[in-house]
Amino acid sequence: MLTNNKMATVTLTEKKVVADGFSTAYIEAGNPTKQTILFLHDGGFGTTAELCWGPVMEELAADFHVIAPDLLGWGHTDKAVFLDRSPYARRIQHVAGFCEATGLESPIVVGASFGGSMIMRSLADGNCWDAIGAVNISGSGGPFRLRMDELGEYTPSLEEARRMTGLLVTRMEGLDEHVQKRFENSLIPGHWEALNAPRLKNPSVTPVSREDPYFELLGKVDVPVLLVEGEADTLLETGWSARLAALNPIIENTLVPYAHEPNIEVPGETAELIRNFANNLEG
Repeated sequence: MLTNNKMATVTLTEKKVVADGFSTAYIEAGNPTKQTILFLHDGGFGTTAELCWGPVMEELAADFHVIAPDLLGWGHTDKAVFLDRSPYARRIQHVAGFCEATGLESPIVVGASFGGSMIMRSLADGNCWDAIGAVNISGSGGPFRLRMDELGEYTPSLEEARRMTGLLVTRMEGLDEHVQKRFENSLIPGHWEALNAPRLKNPSVTPVSREDPYFELLGKVDVPVLLVEGEADTLLETGWSARLAALNPIIENTLVPYAHEPNIEVPGETAELIRNFANNLEG
């Protein structure tokens, strides 16, 4: 059982399920008869569903059914790697299998960074999760990257876990436990290897540039999306959210005075933003 000191009355239950053929760990809370919010974590070393979203989920559990899997390669989910496709494609399919295995229908999906990019790619490719709305925090879907590669340079240590966390927030006060958990999670067998494997490149093959219809496809999305951009985010280009929102009137953007992941730094404020979005969908 996972609990948050500030909200000891709320418990996130740890569970496992076989989703799309993979053993998948996840956390869950709230009443399953209420609107489901499906959370997708970021792609940093040592992250998990709980580390990325735990406090936010606890804030929302009284009003919603909240659920979040560890994605392929992270936490206690299988460390599967696919080198012949994009980092999004196989994980999008895995999340679809997770929705089927857990009986999720018409969720609101919320993602941070890599998880947010997964949302955008899934919606652009046809909304295989049957989402009715989406909140995407700092997930550009691939373009507008400035310093994202710095998140991929990681050798497990407390110092490196602190450095990586420092790239995601505007201040580190109160995050010592977060840093410790990130470091410990990065030692889970297979995790470091799974995240580094896609860097392997065949020296005898010349990379081929392929046309990406991502922007065109976003213009056809018919699910309400809220893009959340941190004004102090140094990992993505300033204004990325406005540029994506301009592609489709059903996509909106908002700015917050934080860095790449306000869900880590200010979970209460982030939960309120998600709650307002969900309530507006129902209204």
